[in-house]
Amino acid sequence: MRRIATLLIAAVLAGAALVALPYASTAQQVDPTLPTPPAPTPAATRTPEDEARRAQVVARVGDVRVTVGEIEDQVARQSPFMRARYRDPAQLRDLVQNMVRFELLAREAARQGFGDDPEVRQATSQAAVQQFVRERFDERITPESISTDDVRAFYEAHPEEFSRPELRRASHILLATRADADAVLPQLREADARTFRSIAQERSLDAESRARGGDLRYFDDQGRAPNSTDPAVDAALVRAAFGLTEVGDVSQPVEIGGQWSVVKLTGRRPAEHRSLEEASPSIRLRLWRERRQAAIDELVERLRTQAGVTVEYDRMRPIRMDPPESLAGEDEHAEVDEGAEEMGATDESAATDESAAEAPPEGEPTP
Repeated sequence: MRRIATLLIAAVLAGAALVALPYASTAQQVDPTLPTPPAPTPAATRTPEDEARRAQVVARVGDVRVTVGEIEDQVARQSPFMRARYRDPAQLRDLVQNMVRFELLAREAARQGFGDDPEVRQATSQAAVQQFVRERFDERITPESISTDDVRAFYEAHPEEFSRPELRRASHILLATRADADAVLPQLREADARTFRSIAQERSLDAESRARGGDLRYFDDQGRAPNSTDPAVDAALVRAAFGLTEVGDVSQPVEIGGQWSVVKLTGRRPAEHRSLEEASPSIRLRLWRERRQAAIDELVERLRTQAGVTVEYDRMRPIRMDPPESLAGEDEHAEVDEGAEEMGATDESAATDESAAEAPPEGEPTP
């Protein structure tokens, strides 16, 4: 109970210290330098009359005042749906009462000395960092601050990121002789993806792809996989795959280094090209994140030098950690996976564009 109370009070004190984050939670540690939601209108853009209006006191809790401006700021941080609720005077009164309730709890927490608790200090520090980063970086470095010229320069300097050649996905079965390939060819032309996979696992002489049921994954007309440094697919296999018309087609036997392969086309992706206009939103966001992070990193390095930071990493060795709970059931999961493998129910076993259930190659998200 003490720990629960501490966490709750930590949230109260963190919010009391920074009105901008009045209901911060410390249930989960997060990186306080991550981008935060847009802040209310900066004071620099307000007129003196507006400042006077916002300074009007709506409620007092001892020496703490709840002003019109603080209420407006609290409403502005809500989602559009929630903001619409506060057009109802009753809902707005409830908000003010919640802010008063919060201040009362904050005062009591401070009176009882919870401000000295390590978890409370951590929560307050995290809220302070979030507010500092928001005002120092998020209000100065925005996506809108990235110029059109900068976006165009990035686009022109990285053409490979916005164009992709046609890709093919294929599976193959490597056999010792042409006679072996000819003998199994009729069966392979009738085989569905699962059957082809099973035959490949049983008979293919290509040790690398055999474990994947012969899957060569996606590659371009040079045999290169996108965003990969893996060796290129053999040129003869590439020619065979790009010579097939429909997904599910099977090639004639192809000679590879004195052995023979049968290739099945399992997927196609057309060539793509994104124009500058299409790519601009993603480029702008990328440059914004990079510049924001670079500015934070520069400040941190300067502060590190000023503070004379030293870290003794060798002293971390005595640190002990409990094993993840998931490890307890690891063997059980492994047995389930092995059973699925035998049934051909893994992603790779179902991987084919012959149906709508194609599994993506490694490194790509499953729909």
